[in-house]
Amino acid sequence: MVRHKAPPGAVLLLRLRSMEGKPSQGNSLMLLSLSGLPVSDEDEEFWDGLDESLLDFRTRYDGELFELSLSDRAILVRMSEQGEVGMISDMKLSVLRLIQQHFPENFGMIDQTRLLRNINLGFKLANAIKFLDHYESQPGKTGEKAMSLRMLQEGDIKMVLEVNRKVGPAKFKEIFVQHQSMVGIKPGGTPKEVMKEYFISMGALKKHVFPSVEMRGVGNLFNQLTITLDRVLVNAFDDINPGRSACSINLNVESVFTKAFEKFLGDEKQSASKIVFEFRQANVLQHFDEFVIAADLIKSRGGLIAIDSIFPETVGLVNIPRLGANFAKIFWRPGAEEVLMTQRAEISKMQDQGVIFVIARLDDETGVQVGHDLGINVFQGFYIDDLLAGKTG
Repeated sequence: MVRHKAPPGAVLLLRLRSMEGKPSQGNSLMLLSLSGLPVSDEDEEFWDGLDESLLDFRTRYDGELFELSLSDRAILVRMSEQGEVGMISDMKLSVLRLIQQHFPENFGMIDQTRLLRNINLGFKLANAIKFLDHYESQPGKTGEKAMSLRMLQEGDIKMVLEVNRKVGPAKFKEIFVQHQSMVGIKPGGTPKEVMKEYFISMGALKKHVFPSVEMRGVGNLFNQLTITLDRVLVNAFDDINPGRSACSINLNVESVFTKAFEKFLGDEKQSASKIVFEFRQANVLQHFDEFVIAADLIKSRGGLIAIDSIFPETVGLVNIPRLGANFAKIFWRPGAEEVLMTQRAEISKMQDQGVIFVIARLDDETGVQVGHDLGINVFQGFYIDDLLAGKTG
């Protein structure tokens, strides 16, 4: 199957680094991710069609096309403010048509937030370089690092449990469990850690257990994997966080009804005190009745609720106070600075009802400035990690 019709990501990384210190006004990097689709020789017609469509897009807009992996592409192009919406819509439309034509059963599984990202290099060249540098360090790249990826299988989920059993809780925690700080930053103030979020790193799993497996997006099977990881996390929680100090963990609604979670709560009325349980907004809507029961159980044990994975465009679509949530986490992404300012009234209304907003996945200081304009003072992301480590400014 011939699919390498463009230079690999390593070449793009060199190209971006060559732009440092030079005016790059108007240059944008469009990142296309189709990692939720099957990647195999049987799907050659789709991938050839995709490459033809992207080559046509490159020619039409005088851009440069790069193949980051078997399922991810990038286009470096000059983009005016007037043409940005049209160019992004043009690419999305052509890609979605191809998906519907060849993978109708996967159409609803595509993560629109990852499908197409646009990075304005005039403002965020450093961020793009950082992203590509991290991306190129992962397995599954094209060019010299190319390797064949297969889709997630049922046996892989059992493998996670077997790895956990073999290495034991202490070693599993050391290798696979990571944390990221949520930090309070008031205007003109010093950053102060509010709490840590603990999670099992998909990157670590891919590196040590699934180097040849495409793990993202594969529908129900991926959901089952995350539920299994929830079970592993709550089983190991007291090794991860002895004393159960203030922290947060991200769970599926379904995981609250497992024996592992029942054991985690035990019989103590305050067994979840100071713990924030984060549930993805989409998962809450999918299992709303179950979420109501789960939230009541958690709050009866002293726990707090956060609605996670809220995208700027969906702020206000869900009544967060009505869900009984204490926190709402908005995911930062390109263009969020403009979208969030149009949601000021919705955010303010929910803040007046006691909801604490967090801007997460923050990769630059712009998000902090926008947050302060909206009365948001809690942040999380790579930029915050660097801030705490003294690597910014």
